[in-house]
Amino acid sequence: MSVNSFVDKNLREGTAWIERTLAAEAVASKSGLLQAIDPRAKLIGLLAMLVVALVTHDIWVIVVVYGISLALAVASRINLAAFLRRVWLFVPVFTAAIAVPALFLTPGDRVASIGGLAITEQGLWGAAFLVSRVATAVSISTLLVLTTKWHRLLGALRALRVPAFVVIVLTMCYRYIFVLVRLLREFLLVRKSRVIGALPWRDNVRFLARTAGIMLIRSLKLAEDVYLAMIARGFDGQIKLAAVHPLRCLDYGWIVVTFGLVGALLWKG
Repeated sequence: MSVNSFVDKNLREGTAWIERTLAAEAVASKSGLLQAIDPRAKLIGLLAMLVVALVTHDIWVIVVVYGISLALAVASRINLAAFLRRVWLFVPVFTAAIAVPALFLTPGDRVASIGGLAITEQGLWGAAFLVSRVATAVSISTLLVLTTKWHRLLGALRALRVPAFVVIVLTMCYRYIFVLVRLLREFLLVRKSRVIGALPWRDNVRFLARTAGIMLIRSLKLAEDVYLAMIARGFDGQIKLAAVHPLRCLDYGWIVVTFGLVGALLWKG
């Protein structure tokens, strides 16, 4: 692989990542169901649904919660195809290492065999249970992120007494990861403009190592400069929130409905 092809690929991926992030901000600005709910109430309701999906031992309860997440995505004017891609591109990578061995290692009734390895009915149910639980959890988390602007989500976390340190770390990571991506794109573009043709494999490896080292040094320097600038401007480790508005009838209704649903599902499962 030549340096130019590597640079082109990374430039495209960096640009696509920024475009996906901006698209998520556009979804949060739409007039959908979840967008209209206060982030504090939304966080409480979706977190309750997430807890149900994680603690239940009934796969059909998980299926119901997953169906509700899809219905909420449609009601929130989220492109369903794009939503499913976000979830199901992540789920196989995350669960394959556990779900696939469970097909063969779980004792039970044999239903099929591959190369002398038996697939059991209990293994199939265990793998399906794991995949469905992960898919539901990722779907709920994706709903929260897509329908809530980042600064409002962080404000909701702080209003619900999440430690200030956690909120500060999330804020800084989200803000300055864009800065580092832009620095990386500029660095790769400069490199591309000075290289003609393909380079040997060893030169490519050295280039990748130098790039990683430079980005690490720049990120550490940026973190130190930002911290010193914050201290110079009176930062005392606390986050000052804007005026917190009271919850509306819609927000209380959302909490009541979600908790009623959660209670019914917990009783069932």
